[in-house]
Amino acid sequence: MKRLSRLIGAILLAFFIVLPAAVAPSAKPADGKTAEKPWLWPLPPETPRVRHITTFITPEDLGVKKGFFAKLWEFIAGKDDVDRIISPHGITADGKGKVYVADWGAARVHYFDFKKKKYDQFRKIKKGNLVSPIGAALDGRGLLYVTDSALRRVFVFKGKKNKKVIGDDSLKRPTGIAINKKKKRVYVVDTLGHRVDVFGLDGTKQFSFGKRGVGTGEFNYPTHIAVDAKGIVYVMDTLNFRVQIFDGKGTFLSTFGGNGTSIHDFIKPKGIAVDSEGHIWVSDSLRNSIQVFDRKGRLLLIFGKMGIKAGEFNVPAGLYIDGRDRLYVADSYNYRVQEFQYLKAVDKKK
Repeated sequence: MKRLSRLIGAILLAFFIVLPAAVAPSAKPADGKTAEKPWLWPLPPETPRVRHITTFITPEDLGVKKGFFAKLWEFIAGKDDVDRIISPHGITADGKGKVYVADWGAARVHYFDFKKKKYDQFRKIKKGNLVSPIGAALDGRGLLYVTDSALRRVFVFKGKKNKKVIGDDSLKRPTGIAINKKKKRVYVVDTLGHRVDVFGLDGTKQFSFGKRGVGTGEFNYPTHIAVDAKGIVYVMDTLNFRVQIFDGKGTFLSTFGGNGTSIHDFIKPKGIAVDSEGHIWVSDSLRNSIQVFDRKGRLLLIFGKMGIKAGEFNVPAGLYIDGRDRLYVADSYNYRVQEFQYLKAVDKKK
């Protein structure tokens, strides 16, 4: 009876408000973004290497707007879905406009398609819902892999449907994830296990590497991971305040970093990504900045500070760089994702 009353009220609302509005002149909304100058870093006279592309939080940031009847149905039936970013952590993208955001605060994955201007989100798994999605990775075959740190598993999706579950109770806290598409290996960081577990695309566990410690090849609460085009693996060894580099089979190659407040050091490193030229990008959640290093650990660039403007951050977490050298930053406490372009790669294409 209550729902029927809401339905009648909504129909009357549509008749008296929407119909007159249909014949009224529309007002052009203010567009603050078009008035802003593009954010570049470093500033002239230095040659810019990073350009801010966009910031997105909701479907409206893609130009997706709900029609009246969609809003009407939400009013009648009640709304359960969260269609905005709450606490972004892991990000992946296909390099063709599709971006997936693992949002542990909303307990779901957001899907933004900038090319088709579509938005969706999903959380349903074979038994129940996602609880704490942290990492996300695409396998190149149309499947999305999502780690859930609370459920202690990796969930594989085709579209919105959960097709497979990877892992067993030996996984203590799966977080970061990366995929070597050529070798068909799925690398999963187990933060509480202080190791990296490696699975095949079929879900079979192949091997693990690492244990708790401060020596080479050992970890202290590792968080994020990246794999470059050559199959080299980069692990963010967060509470050892360093990046460790391995070959595809988990053999230690090198490391760099250290705990400190100088721009070369880390305070609380989180996300890690590698661009097409082999540069290593690291987010530091307490410094509120992004650092860029070469393979030997030499600092090349640093940008960002605490704030809410373009190029500013509040506890940045996961990073991802796609095939176009687009950098995606999970700006977690600003409840958004920022997208940047690494400009040197663009210059080379001209």
